[in-house]
Amino acid sequence: MNPSQPAIFQPANFPLMTDNNSTKIEYPAVTQEFSGGWLRLLRVFGPGAIIASVTVGTGETIFAPRAGATFGYALFWVIGVAVLGKAVMVYAGARHLVLAGEHPLQAWARFPGPRRWVPIVIGLLVLLAFPMWIAALADAVSSLCIWITGVGGSTSWGRPLWATGIILAAMLLSLVQTYNIIERVSLAILGLKVIFIVIAVLIVKPDLLAALQGTVPHVPAYEPWVSASYPDVANRAVWLEIAVLMGAVGGGLQDYTGYVSMIREKKWGASGATEGGPERLPLDQATIDLSRKWLRAPLLDIVISFASVLLITGCFMLLGAAVLHPLKLIPTNADLYSKQSYFLTLIHPQLVHIYKAGIFFAIFGVIYAAFEVYSRSAYEPLRAIWSNNTWSLKRVRTWVTLYSGLGGLLLLWSGLKTITLASIVSPFSGVFGCGLWCLAMVWVDRKQMPKPYQMSHGLLASVVIVGVVMSMVGLYAMIWG
Repeated sequence: MNPSQPAIFQPANFPLMTDNNSTKIEYPAVTQEFSGGWLRLLRVFGPGAIIASVTVGTGETIFAPRAGATFGYALFWVIGVAVLGKAVMVYAGARHLVLAGEHPLQAWARFPGPRRWVPIVIGLLVLLAFPMWIAALADAVSSLCIWITGVGGSTSWGRPLWATGIILAAMLLSLVQTYNIIERVSLAILGLKVIFIVIAVLIVKPDLLAALQGTVPHVPAYEPWVSASYPDVANRAVWLEIAVLMGAVGGGLQDYTGYVSMIREKKWGASGATEGGPERLPLDQATIDLSRKWLRAPLLDIVISFASVLLITGCFMLLGAAVLHPLKLIPTNADLYSKQSYFLTLIHPQLVHIYKAGIFFAIFGVIYAAFEVYSRSAYEPLRAIWSNNTWSLKRVRTWVTLYSGLGGLLLLWSGLKTITLASIVSPFSGVFGCGLWCLAMVWVDRKQMPKPYQMSHGLLASVVIVGVVMSMVGLYAMIWG
């Protein structure tokens, strides 16, 4: 897509057909990737690489090893719940775009009650999350830069100054890049993340039986050494730690709203339609069958994306439990990354340099791609709330980049650090907001979609369960955490 043009998303070769004086969606024929089995279908993987690269950040490199260091393998179940729940959530939204040709936010604008109140609520949650996550990520990278260089560590301005340079560099890059470049860079970064972390796990050899036992949901207690050595950690409610981990792992509303929007670039099914909506869905069996074939694309994209998140996050928690927990070392606001270097230095001291470089480029890559994702996450609520306006994605990108970057700098210079910021934003954007998304998709599916296009009973039940669980956990953490 040419970023200089208004983002109307009107592809050539996307036909509409007339039926009884109304326009109906006509799905394009499936491309050849769909005719050769699942291996050939791997070629469609793209938006998922971006979202996996963006969401594999502080949740995976800080909060997963922090949970492992604090509780051993006991919170392994939280990772599974977060990843599987968010995969179900995202698929429900992507499915609606591919079938009906409209972003879920456009469907939510038709909720009963005050005019467009659901897109307004979701849009506000998304906008609040942007600068907070940019600040949290930049502070994490600045902590790493101080550890690498030794510059600024003994001053109050060291981390904010490093973070300022990081944010400004990422903002500049984001304003001159295109979607295709971000997709390729994200795919490369994601591949490197997976390779290095798997190698580390194979060498360290964590207790997989204990990890398997940790998949059974339960709420552990802090061990005595945590209270003695880390009183600030022990003073936090365990449920808050669970909610923050659940929210940080795999991302949140600020990421997934943009992910669904990026599917428009791929033109899967009806996702490239200029005009969409459930009322435009044809009811002949041939078209219904064709629509189901197109659903394989977002399904595979999401499966690969969240499998990558699950693998990386699970490995980081395994390493935290196997290496840091016995040493009684927990990553904190004051020292976010140096303790994780034990993952490799136990093998050979010189591997610390590889660790430093890998983490730096991984987290900087998250910030770099986040501006593009956030631009689309703001673009969709704007389209849903003010549907009569013509919105330019390029213009929205500029304003969102400035708002997120400068807002993040303001938070950083106020003295807030990564763990504090994530503890504020994760419960509402990464847990509670995701629950609302699921419950809203259930209403759309049952009240707006024609019966042949509705979710299966199994998918519907999964979306309901995820919606209820995440809404309750997020609400609890926001009120009592």
